Amino acid sequence: MHYSSIGVTAQKIRSGELRAATLVEQMLERIAQVDPRLDSFATVNTESATAAAEEADREITAGGWRGPLHGIPIAVKDLYGTVEAPAAFGSAHLADHHFHRDAEVVRRLREAGAIIVGTLRMSEAALTDHGPGLPTPVNPWEESTWVGTSSSGSAAATAAGLCFAALGSDTGGSIRGPATAAGLTGLKPTRGLIPTDGTIPLSRTLDSLGPFARSARDCRIVFDAMAQHEASESVLEESTAMLGALSPVPGRGSLRIGIDRGLLNTVSDEIREMVESTATRFAELGATVEEVTTPDGGQLAYEWVGFVGREALQDLAELYPEGSEHLYGPEIAFVLEQGSKATAQDLQRALAAAHQFTAETDRALAQVDVLLMPTIGVTSPTNAEIATMRESYEVWNTQVMRLTCPYNYSGHPSLTFPTGFTQRGTPMGAQLVGPHHQESLLLSAVEAFQEETGFHLRHPPQYA
Repeated sequence: MHYSSIGVTAQKIRSGELRAATLVEQMLERIAQVDPRLDSFATVNTESATAAAEEADREITAGGWRGPLHGIPIAVKDLYGTVEAPAAFGSAHLADHHFHRDAEVVRRLREAGAIIVGTLRMSEAALTDHGPGLPTPVNPWEESTWVGTSSSGSAAATAAGLCFAALGSDTGGSIRGPATAAGLTGLKPTRGLIPTDGTIPLSRTLDSLGPFARSARDCRIVFDAMAQHEASESVLEESTAMLGALSPVPGRGSLRIGIDRGLLNTVSDEIREMVESTATRFAELGATVEEVTTPDGGQLAYEWVGFVGREALQDLAELYPEGSEHLYGPEIAFVLEQGSKATAQDLQRALAAAHQFTAETDRALAQVDVLLMPTIGVTSPTNAEIATMRESYEVWNTQVMRLTCPYNYSGHPSLTFPTGFTQRGTPMGAQLVGPHHQESLLLSAVEAFQEETGFHLRHPPQYA
């Protein structure tokens, strides 16, 4: 059952064909067997997850089925407060840092019946480097391939079938990058839509919380619980045709997808060909593909460290105190230092650039319904290639940050999804960007794409 969809699994639990306690027991056994090779989990909630599953079975037997997440094993990034485990923010010295309460989003998932099986490793302080003394999660598709940051454990665990979905966070691309690297569907919702209460912030302005799942339909189920939307019965029907989202609709016509070929000229040939091929597949499904011009996010990528560092000074000073740099990695000290150097003029310049980027993105979206874009400028980079990119601030910003972090400033929702595979068998992915609060449109478009392509149905061969 570990690669089954949430919808199919929920139907089996609801009908009594499968007990939640059995499912959770099997998932905990799989974590124990597989995760020593992946290092995706920071903590595993064996006792509380087992007890919650038994309670779920009692409720469902009594007719108290809560919805499609009832009895489903979910895991959360190591910055979410939970009653069972610390929220260590990817730092060894914060191993005993507890909220002693659930983050609001975790509370909502439990209310929907989800079973929290553990917390997931992440890069330190939700930046790029993993914390000294702690393992780096492994990409289950290939050990030498980058698994993304900072929601690295969320990506690895979900892709390897160690949970049915995971919660991550995204301040500059930390859902979209790992989801692309691991062949998953990952949603960065509209900024401010999902409450961040009970989580450790990196940037209160740019942080967004969102789900990782193995399909857009599963992603929708988790997102609905996070946003407290009422889940539709149709999300449980595996055969539901979602093509209506792309086919002509009275009064609106077919879904209009915009691509910026000027932007595509700035990424690798393989990425450009992947985006063009994805656009062609959407067109075959009934969408209209139109060329648009999108704003350049280069300046916002350049301003990101100072902007985030300035906000991090307010929230992280107690966790990463000056004079205790031996406890944590050098990247944190660098970001906090850059934040301390950021002047009022620097912040005003970044906010002005963000305002302009937002306005220009809105103008592009006035011409089409969604934008189809790459999430990273090169195809499925290896860990060695990422290390080389990280040596140059300009290269890193151009190849990675420029394509994702501007939408943290603008607040537009973005949905990342698998679009194919490299010659060595590792995943490729793209993102759809939409108007504010149009997550359902993005999900419907990718649901239709996944009905026809099946890229999301492939799993890492070593962990089948």
